[in-house]
Amino acid sequence: MATAEELAEAFADWRERSNGNPRLKKMVRGWDRVIHFVLADGGEGFTMEVRDGQLSELVPGQVGTPDVVVTGSSEDFCDMFWGDLNPSEKYMSGEITLAGSQADVMRIDAISMVAFLDR
Repeated sequence: MATAEELAEAFADWRERSNGNPRLKKMVRGWDRVIHFVLADGGEGFTMEVRDGQLSELVPGQVGTPDVVVTGSSEDFCDMFWGDLNPSEKYMSGEITLAGSQADVMRIDAISMVAFLDR
């Protein structure tokens, strides 16, 4: 199980890479969403927002009404943020689940693949 500090560090690295990626900036332009990350292995989870083409800092807990809910283990989230695992494989195997509109789920899947491939 990853610690809150490990999650925060991995996310900060992913956020910096994502916010600096021109392809990702284009993909999230006009797509303002609240995303809740739920830890399947315990812990309070966290919230991220996409606003004005940028990923926000990670906020502990479930803040606001989510447009998308992503559920997975703390280890999977860390590995995903570090770029050590292919998030689509975890999604296809059911180890990471996404809940939201079909359009939002498809967008998250595409964004995660671009972030993974462009690391």
